[in-house]
Amino acid sequence: MRELVSIKRERIDRNKIQGFVLDESKDLILIQYVYDFNLDGLMVLRKDDITSLETTDTDKFQTSLLKDENLIEKINFEHNYVLESWQSFIHSAMKNHEYFIVEEEEYEEPEFNIGRILNLEEKEFTLRYFTGVARWIEEPVIIKYSDVTCIQIETNYLNFYQKYFNKNSA
Repeated sequence: MRELVSIKRERIDRNKIQGFVLDESKDLILIQYVYDFNLDGLMVLRKDDITSLETTDTDKFQTSLLKDENLIEKINFEHNYVLESWQSFIHSAMKNHEYFIVEEEEYEEPEFNIGRILNLEEKEFTLRYFTGVARWIEEPVIIKYSDVTCIQIETNYLNFYQKYFNKNSA
């Protein structure tokens, strides 16, 4: 049976991340993120940032609770995402996903961008993002792959906001 894991990224965040590992490459790991017993989308993390990945007794117990609530059967352990690099992941995810959360957490003031990826280049990509009131910002941002620490798709946050993004899309 697949087990819930706890991931620590001590340089970036003092909080643990819980999830089910779906896949990994040399540089990236894809998890089904679990937050407060809710499946909360897919999260891709940079492996260099991970200081520990373990299955604790709490994780084992919570796995059994998730199983009892029939949540594990809702997880798609098969996927078509390419985890060779950030660029390959984004390219493969863009086939089915319009909106992304992109985090650059190593800055003194971490960046949290949510929006639509417009194009992919060799070392960077362009993202048109929107504000917390679902208003699109006209000037897109250019993000270097080397600065990205986390990308999320299919999250409750994105799913909830999506209908408002569409109303305010330009």
